[in-house]
Amino acid sequence: SKRFGRCKVSAIYKWIGIAFMIGMVLSYIYHLPIWLICIMYIIRTSFMNATSALTKSVMMDHVPKHERGKWTALESVNMFSWSGSAFLGGVLVGLESITFNFCVTASIQFLATIPLVLLFSMDLGEGD
Repeated sequence: SKRFGRCKVSAIYKWIGIAFMIGMVLSYIYHLPIWLICIMYIIRTSFMNATSALTKSVMMDHVPKHERGKWTALESVNMFSWSGSAFLGGVLVGLESITFNFCVTASIQFLATIPLVLLFSMDLGEGD
């Protein structure tokens, strides 16, 4: 991340993870072996979770020191929201299908990278 910048590396890792999610969907649709989907899932999850320290450091660099406690608390609420997203995912699977749910998830994850892309220019002192 020192060469390219934390935001760029985070966004690229997220996009690679999203690509593996789409690969999982296509593998499921085309009835590829389950072991292949499992390997893609492990790789996808690794890429998606590998950036948490980078994104947290970017956030802390852009938040005034006196407000860092508030943002850390907000991040804790974000972690709690996983249970709500699991419930919503279950509803989507019931209404549509598992592949629809994965496509919605990939779309939302892609939209979530937009703030990182907007921070590319602000990620100075690294990589540029």
